[in-house]
Amino acid sequence: MSTATFTVLDHIDNIKVPGNVFEQPANEYWALICLRDGLEFLYRQAVRCDQAAKKAIGLQENSKFVGLGNVPELNRIPKTLLTCAFHWYAVSACNYVMIVGAIAYRQGNSRVLPAKYVKKVIPEVLAFRDKVAAHFAWATRNSKDNEAERLASILPPLSFVGESFQVGEFAVVLRDQGTESDSRTIAPWSICAVHKHLRDRYWPQ
Repeated sequence: MSTATFTVLDHIDNIKVPGNVFEQPANEYWALICLRDGLEFLYRQAVRCDQAAKKAIGLQENSKFVGLGNVPELNRIPKTLLTCAFHWYAVSACNYVMIVGAIAYRQGNSRVLPAKYVKKVIPEVLAFRDKVAAHFAWATRNSKDNEAERLASILPPLSFVGESFQVGEFAVVLRDQGTESDSRTIAPWSICAVHKHLRDRYWPQ
């Protein structure tokens, strides 16, 4: 949203910058436009998959459905592409939020650091980005990841819960030589729910 004097970047935390930065965008503002359009594109794909899944299941209004693993009714959904859409969405969403946080922090260090801002705005997406989308924890063997997170990162992630596909629904618990670990850091989230949240914060109009 823009006025003659400033542009609002975050309508919840009241982050704004002087001028209409999206009229002739450059640098970080051009990056924000590209990421926003990409996120909107991925959201539309996710909506189509959700609608197709509800039709295939025969989901009635106000009814509940939980589908984990192989659900025959959902075999016609392009789950491989939807899985990649979650990966792309997570990386792009974290980049978008990080840029807004960095702009705010450069205006004054009374704002939280950009990384903390991302963790506040989209914590579930950030965890998925860190342990799955940016690089599989299973492949990197980073000391910040535990064994359960490594296994969870490489498992087929999609489930259909309520009215939407999501990732992070599977929780892995492992015990190895007396040491137990779990993957609860990789929490459930859906593209459709997260995108509506981002729209309210960043693009309400």
